[in-house]
Formats: sequence, C-alpha cells, structure tokens
Amino acid sequence: MSVPRRTSFAAGTKLGDDSNTNASNGNMKEFYKDRKRSVVESNHAGKCVILDVGGDRFVASRKNLERYPATRLGKLMRASTVGDILRYCEEFFPGEPPEFFFDRNPDNFPAILDMYRSGMFHMSEGGCALVLQKDLEYWCIDELTMEPCCALKYYPQIDVCQSEKDGDIAAKKMEMELANEEDFGNSCVGQWRSWLWNTLEYPWTSKFAQFVAFFSLSMVLVSTITFVLSTIEELQANEDGVIEFPIIVTVIEVIDYIVSVFFTIEYFLRLLVSPRKMKFMKNAMNMVDLLAIIPFYVSLVLEGLEDYEIIGKAGKIIRLIRVMRILRIFKLVRHFAGLQSLFHTLQQAYQELGLLLVLVAVAILTYSSLVYFAEKDPDRSGLNCTDIVGKVVPMERDPCYSWTFIESFWWGLMTLTTVGYDLNPKTLLGKLVGGFCALSGVFILTLPIPIVVNSFAMYYKNRLWRTEVNAKKRERTRQQAAELKEMQKFLLIKAMAAPGINIAAMGQVRPKNKET
Repeated sequence: MSVPRRTSFAAGTKLGDDSNTNASNGNMKEFYKDRKRSVVESNHAGKCVILDVGGDRFVASRKNLERYPATRLGKLMRASTVGDILRYCEEFFPGEPPEFFFDRNPDNFPAILDMYRSGMFHMSEGGCALVLQKDLEYWCIDELTMEPCCALKYYPQIDVCQSEKDGDIAAKKMEMELANEEDFGNSCVGQWRSWLWNTLEYPWTSKFAQFVAFFSLSMVLVSTITFVLSTIEELQANEDGVIEFPIIVTVIEVIDYIVSVFFTIEYFLRLLVSPRKMKFMKNAMNMVDLLAIIPFYVSLVLEGLEDYEIIGKAGKIIRLIRVMRILRIFKLVRHFAGLQSLFHTLQQAYQELGLLLVLVAVAILTYSSLVYFAEKDPDRSGLNCTDIVGKVVPMERDPCYSWTFIESFWWGLMTLTTVGYDLNPKTLLGKLVGGFCALSGVFILTLPIPIVVNSFAMYYKNRLWRTEVNAKKRERTRQQAAELKEMQKFLLIKAMAAPGINIAAMGQVRPKNKET
C-alpha cells in the first residue's frame, strides 16, 4: 500500500514568485495566496504535530511545545507564515497533522521532548556531553534548566571533554609545527640529517632506531649500577690510601668512562642535527642530559690538578659532583611512555596537589606555633631540673628543654605525617597539642587523597590512551606510505608493460635539443 506524498516546503522556497509566466501572473498570485493561507491554517490546526529528527519521527502535543515559547519548537508553533516556519526547520509537510523535518542527531531528542512533557530536563545516559551542548544550543534550551541530579554529571563531563578537545588540538598543532621544523629538505645532507635525527629522537621510526634506544637505556642502567657499586665501603680507599679490590675499582672507572663518552657523543650528535639549536638546549630533558655528563668532566679537571692544597679543598666538591651523576637515571623518562605520562599528569593535577599541600602547610604552621609557645618556657615546678645540671643529656630526655621554632616546625611536620620524632612535648598543653596534631593529620592526609587520586588516575589514563592512539596513528601512516609506494611501483610496471611501449628503446631515446 503506497502512502500519498505530501506537498513539502523546504528551506529557501519562495512562494508567489514565477517570473516565467506573465500571462497568468494574477491567477498564480491568488493561487499561492490561498495555498499559503491553507498551509498556515493547517499548521495551527489540530492538537498534535509530527517532528522528524534525523529520520526518527516523534508525535508531540502542540500544547506541550507551546510551554516554552523561547525555544525553537515554541517559536515554530507560533510561526504564522511558511517563511517563518522554514526558519526553524529544514522542511515542512502541511496536512493533518503537520510534519516538520530537522536534520539533526536524534539521540538526545527524546530527553529534550520529555522536558516539554514533564517540565523537567534530565539528560539521557551515554553520548558525548559536547554533542548534548550543541543540541541544546540548536533547540534554544538553556543548559541551566537541567535538573541538579543530571547537572552533577553534565558539567564535569563538559570540562573533561573540552580539556581533551583542547589538548588534542594543541597536540595536532604541535605535530604540524614539528613537521615543519624537521623538514630538512631533499638534498643528500638533508636526508642523512633527517635519518640521524629520527634515529636518535624517535625510536619507533625504524628497527635501528629501536636498537639505539635500547642501547642507550642499557647504558643508563649500567651507569646507575656502577654508581651504586662505587659507594661500597670495601671499594673505598682506607686511611693509608690502599684499596682492597683495586681491579674492581678500575673496571668500574673504565665502564664509567665508556658510558660518559657515549652520553657525550649522543648529546652532541642530537644537538648537531637538531632543527633548532636553542629550542633543543632549552628542552627540560635535554638539560637533564647535559647536567648528567658535565659532572664527569668537571671531576676529571679537579682530579687532574697537581696542587695538593687545591685538591684537598676540592675533595668534597668532587664527591658532590660525582653524586650528581645520579641524574642519568632521569634519562629513563625518554624511553618510557608511562613515565612521560606520569610527569604530564603531575602538571595537569597541580590544582588538587596544591590543595593538599596548602592544607598540610596550614596545619603544620598552626600546630608548630601552639607547641612552640607550650614548650618554649615550660613550667619547671614539679620537674627535677637540678639533677641534669652540668651533664650532657640528649634534648629528648631533658625534661626542661626549651624548644626553638625550627624544632617545633620539624616536630609538626613529622607528627602530622605520622612519621614521628624523637623530641616529644613534656608539658600537659604540649601533649594535648601533639594529640590533636596526630589525629588531625590522619584526616588531613586521608580526606583529600581520593580527590587527588581520582583526578590523577583520570589524567594518567587519558594520557596513556592518547599515547597509544598516537602510536597507532603513526603505525597506520607508515603502512599507508608503504602501500602507496607499492601501488606506485605496480602502476609504473603496468604502464611500462603496456602494448606499444618499447622498454629497450626507451633508454636509447635522446633529447632533441642535444646535438653531438
């Protein structure tokens, strides 16, 4: 059974305009005027209307739609001309009941239509919050009309989606800038420079780049192990300058020399082929790489001085500089996406972490001040302070010890974090302050932790997801490039093997402008 097709009016339709019929112009105007009047009457007649949203048809009461006159559907119900009707919908089918077509996503429309029926707006489960926001803008519905139970979910999702959208746009912009910066040209030097830069900077570009990254990671681990072994007491020189195991010490020094030279060559090679030298040197990870290799050469210079007095004064400086070699462990961040995501998450969750630090700092200052005034001048009545006169007694055992504010601050920090400190309050007021400090420390550290952990987990998961998606995009780009190369090769072979083309003669063809 076929359904008779209604006469439709689409957006942009002009009624009463027929410039090609001059003879019956007056009759046509009357026809369109009557047609227009019947269309408008059919729009206002009846109690129900049909709303076709993206192919899904909904039957709604005209009275319910007129409850919100400032919305798109409310304005549509009050439209008096076909032109006004087509301002609020894409297509209009007059009849009984009239039908209006909207070229929109119908997923959120049931929740919007329920608002007209019940007077309360509840968002539907699932879907993107940004899509719902765009739909509310299209239907001219204020998002503040949303009920509190749904607003608690809607606004946080908006913030998360918007931040992810902005982060994705910023990442794509950064990738475009890097692509423009790292365009070394098509020359032989440019191609070698591009290959060397990708090998040292991007391990996923080739198998050899992965090998170089793995070897660099191995050097970092070996350097850390040798640094730890060099601190063992048996490998240190005694008072007579004798080392118990000199061979092991020599092996450790040789390994440290090799590792330091490798890191130096790696850093300066990356600096040499980098597209922008100043940007490369200002990068945080590159600064860590430079600080990790400088102590080795500074210690060589100081140890090479032959003046005994200078060596004696610089002994502690040399030990301090050697300790700075532990900065090489931060080179691991370059090779692990999880560690990079961890540092990025710390940057994103600075507000929650700052809240926790502010609460801890305020509590420490408060309890430190109270215990300082309680223990600064203790009441010595009832305390045996004469037995310790002239004796060396530790401060934690001295019942008459007068605290300083620095000691009070350290005590507050150790007590609030439930670590503990040897110095304990002796007065009754000090003990009460200490008890409240320990109890409040438990609440201060435990109550904000879920907020910080949830935010941290969300940022960390999103960062890992973004890293995984970027890796898949890079893999797909490489596959598409390989497929395009194979396709070009196949088309070239097919074109050369076509009938009428003498491949042997193609190499003997000479340009006409060249004469021997």
